Amino acid sequence: MTTPKSSASELRALVDLLNGAVTQIEAACASRSQIFPPSDDPFTLESEAARMSPDVLLPGNIIVAAAQQLIAAVRIPALTLTLTGLSAYRTASLRLAISVHVSEILREAGPQGLHVNEIATKTKISPSKLARVLRLLATNHIYKEVAPDVFANNRLSSFLDTGKPVAAILEAPENKFDGTSGISAVLEHLTDEGLKVSGYLAETIMDPHTSLSEEANETAFNKAFGTTLSGFAWVELPENHLRLKRFTIGMKGTQNMVPPGIILENFDWKNLSKGSVLVDVGGGIGHESLVVARAHEHTNVVVQDRGPVISHATKYWESQFPEAVKAGRVKFQAHDFFTPQPVKEPAVFMLRHILHDWSDKYALIILKQLRAAAGPHTQLLVIDYTVQYACVDASTRDIPGTEIQLPPAPLLANQGAAGAMPYYVDVHMMGMANGIERTVPHFQKLFEQAGWRLSQVFYAPSSLLENSKLVAVPI
Repeated sequence: MTTPKSSASELRALVDLLNGAVTQIEAACASRSQIFPPSDDPFTLESEAARMSPDVLLPGNIIVAAAQQLIAAVRIPALTLTLTGLSAYRTASLRLAISVHVSEILREAGPQGLHVNEIATKTKISPSKLARVLRLLATNHIYKEVAPDVFANNRLSSFLDTGKPVAAILEAPENKFDGTSGISAVLEHLTDEGLKVSGYLAETIMDPHTSLSEEANETAFNKAFGTTLSGFAWVELPENHLRLKRFTIGMKGTQNMVPPGIILENFDWKNLSKGSVLVDVGGGIGHESLVVARAHEHTNVVVQDRGPVISHATKYWESQFPEAVKAGRVKFQAHDFFTPQPVKEPAVFMLRHILHDWSDKYALIILKQLRAAAGPHTQLLVIDYTVQYACVDASTRDIPGTEIQLPPAPLLANQGAAGAMPYYVDVHMMGMANGIERTVPHFQKLFEQAGWRLSQVFYAPSSLLENSKLVAVPI
């Protein structure tokens, strides 16, 4: 007879993991004479240094996973599920706070905070309704209520701050995100288009016409916005120019969510032969391939994207790395990656955050076009999320780099809350474009169908925006 598992032993094991991880973080910070910043302190790059070190990130992930699993274990199921059902209102509240510039207003008010009546006056909205929204956010540790109806920034809310004067934003709100990190822009996109799309996800999956579709214009996005266009085409309509501007700034801002130079890690750039060509396929303005070109003078770059984007890429490189432009180390090509690839037999084809935009039907077209242009020694570098199963998976043990060290028991095999970002992004991409974040076995099968063999997988900490580099070679 099997002995029933003790829930008390699970709780104790989780608490022990929490204690051990906190001890590791304290020791790591002490070794560098760093102070782990309190949650009420505003966000700064200097304060985040303590959190971004690998010897803090890893135990930090243990804390996040164990804390969330502990909550799930002890909280009444009805309460957990009801709060999950209501979580859309937290998202909507976050959008309102960004849209009415609360973080900027509170930054100018100072650490003592500001009464909600004065916050609301700035943008002519209801103070009582704003107070309720901010209190919900403060209850979730975004902003803090320092006195009744008086709110101030904390670490999380200050991360939303564009740094711009409130007067300048109110005078030209369409320019709010210009010249910023892009973090607020991407969050406003997620809490605007993303939230609306999420409301139609179930209907889209249950609809016989759209449930099995792989088309980018048969999605929850199409139901939410009443269009037959894909999201990529819709956002380029003249009437959506502000959304396109916000989205463009936000996507560029995602690079600020990962440590600088992460593109240089793991992949063997230094051993490419002199004059090797890196093709940045769908590379936007080429900000990541610029990092490679700057660090490795023996490489040349071709940046490919749609025509309007390439004009911005040219200006970007001319301002950031004019020596490379002058020396002819970089070329700019307007190219549709669903059509034959014009660059033949380069050293590397790079797809960064491209394949997750597309269903398998269209990802295969992209990969096959690259395979047709590849030489025998061309490498395919795919930078994207890989999602892990929530259970142990032994199917990829023959692929170098996939031997992930499992988190300590009783944590989920995919780290639970600490590794949750790819799963949210996966469902978001499904709703927006029928895109998908793939498992390693899924990537392996997709590559093989297109004539590539997966040869190596490199992982970054799961809390980062991009957590995998996959390398494939021609079959």
